[in-house]
Amino acid sequence: MKRIFYLAFLLTGFVATAAAAPADEINEKVLKAFNETFTSAQNVTWHEYEDYSQANFEVDKVQVRAQYSEDGKLIRTIRYYTEKELLPNIVVKLKKKYQGKEITGVTESSSDDEVSFVVNIRDENYWYIVKTDVYGNLQQAEKFKRADK
Repeated sequence: MKRIFYLAFLLTGFVATAAAAPADEINEKVLKAFNETFTSAQNVTWHEYEDYSQANFEVDKVQVRAQYSEDGKLIRTIRYYTEKELLPNIVVKLKKKYQGKEITGVTESSSDDEVSFVVNIRDENYWYIVKTDVYGNLQQAEKFKRADK
């Protein structure tokens, strides 16, 4: 439980240090690359960090964060979605290993050399945090007793 509070504290700190920036203050190379890549992005907000610019937006009701270097190179994307958007081969393996449990959310992170997933699963008593790659190699990272029960 302490880890969850510590993680929440760190995330709050990172968010607090980000400065929201209007699109007209974002580097032209970054904006051009973003507009070419994410043509159907909606509800776009920009944030400036020390080493990158980040666009937060939606595509087909999926929350996305795209991080760009100053020269307009896409560094990483992070997508947040549900079981129905997760790769079928991963769903099958999760359903087999965590039979009778509910997949409550997925965080997908992709960069030049890696695509990884963190899947949140729950049952009546526990939360499970499972990491996987595109091939469905599952690794249970954490297991927490549910505090809402």
